[in-house]
Amino acid sequence: MNALRAVGFTSSSSSRLEPVPHWPRLPSSIVLDRVVGVALDSRGFVYLAHRGEHPLLCLNPDGTLCREVGAAFQKVSTAYDRRGPVPIPIATRCWMHGLHVDPWDNVWITDVGRHLVMKFSPAGELLLTLGVDGEPGCDARHFDQPTHICVVPSGDVFITDGYGNSRVVKFTAAGDYVLDWGRRGTAPGEFHTPHVITLGPDGLLYVTDRENDRIQAFDQHGHVQAAWPGLHSVDGLFAAPDGLLYGSAGIDNAVLRLDRSGRVLDVWAEPGMFRYPHAIAVDATGALYTADTGDTWTVTGRLPEERSMATRTGPEGSALRKLTVHARP
Repeated sequence: MNALRAVGFTSSSSSRLEPVPHWPRLPSSIVLDRVVGVALDSRGFVYLAHRGEHPLLCLNPDGTLCREVGAAFQKVSTAYDRRGPVPIPIATRCWMHGLHVDPWDNVWITDVGRHLVMKFSPAGELLLTLGVDGEPGCDARHFDQPTHICVVPSGDVFITDGYGNSRVVKFTAAGDYVLDWGRRGTAPGEFHTPHVITLGPDGLLYVTDRENDRIQAFDQHGHVQAAWPGLHSVDGLFAAPDGLLYGSAGIDNAVLRLDRSGRVLDVWAEPGMFRYPHAIAVDATGALYTADTGDTWTVTGRLPEERSMATRTGPEGSALRKLTVHARP
């Protein structure tokens, strides 16, 4: 499927990104391993999800640790690579993936190993669980490796059920199933790894269709409004307060800024700056936050099977970063 991939991203910006020094400042007991998610709440707290011990954390705005979230409800499991025709076991660990803070500062996560979506209150109380623990499927009660969540101001919940399935699922605020759309394919409204979903200021839902090298936009009933092709393997996507969309392309170690017509305005891909930025968020000051898994990919051609991830056993390269944008001299 989609055998010919888009050209990878390379730097093409008149500005540069500069890391904020000594941010975050975590205790030595916290070792970040494969950071996969970052999200911001209305009070300036920063949430991160990773796959080591203490997998869901809340940080103060200065990057110091505030608290752990939902520790009693996180468990290890075995996840599988579901992009091909045969599932391939990856590893047994905590399998955090998507992270989202809703308009009421509730914290939502997806667990791709357990096929679950969980909602926590700002105080860390488990409020809602969607899916059946450890049981994949494709119906109103089941997911198959759900990847991300977006809660809109009405309270409706949209979930990209994106690795084993290829769909978006809509629920009410109470967790009742409403509808779903999408299947594996390349036509408009179809997906191959719908990875992240975010709400634009225009009320549309923007979805990174990662293995199809595009972003698709939908209304909240699942009708396609736009498709932006040629965007190589975009993992993360965030509708920022400045009205623009910011994405992250892990394989290319790139962060990009787009307008709402899909035009790429900036690509930041300076050597050594990122190590697989998997997720991205932007605050009201314009600072960027990236969740870097630390993975390294080797790409030898334009076919999906001509890329491979370097084997590693520890947390090296994993990072949560805060960066600011500066004009080039």
